[in-house]
Amino acid sequence: MDPFDIHRVGEVMERNVPTISAATTVGDFTERLRRDANLARRQGTPILDGEGRLTGIITRSDLMRALDADPSGAGNVLDAGTRNPVVAYEDELLRDAAARMLDRDIGRLPVVDRADGKRLIGYLGRSGILAARQRLIDDENRRERGPVPVIS
Repeated sequence: MDPFDIHRVGEVMERNVPTISAATTVGDFTERLRRDANLARRQGTPILDGEGRLTGIITRSDLMRALDADPSGAGNVLDAGTRNPVVAYEDELLRDAAARMLDRDIGRLPVVDRADGKRLIGYLGRSGILAARQRLIDDENRRERGPVPVIS
């Protein structure tokens, strides 16, 4: 059985996701990326409004386009990024979230509360999905082989 058909987004999503304020300038965000290894390792960063609600996402590609258009970096990240991003829900099957990513040609989905579509609760990226799949396959292989005999 395909692990994507039985596991939910909430089982593999990242929690405690670094975010950026919608009021942050592109220049300030670029500086923050240089200093913050946890933030720099990801391709997309959720953008939160002044009330801490998901309002967009900015990718490295968005950032490069914004800096090409205005090398001063004076624009804000919300204008440079995507407003109202495609999202995932922690209770949905991985298969459905992965299909949405493929259909929209995107590599990451902010995970939001189904009852409150602006409350960010996690982040699902391609690398997370693939790592989860590999982990599930490894677990299955260990179960099939059984315990490793101890040789004395």
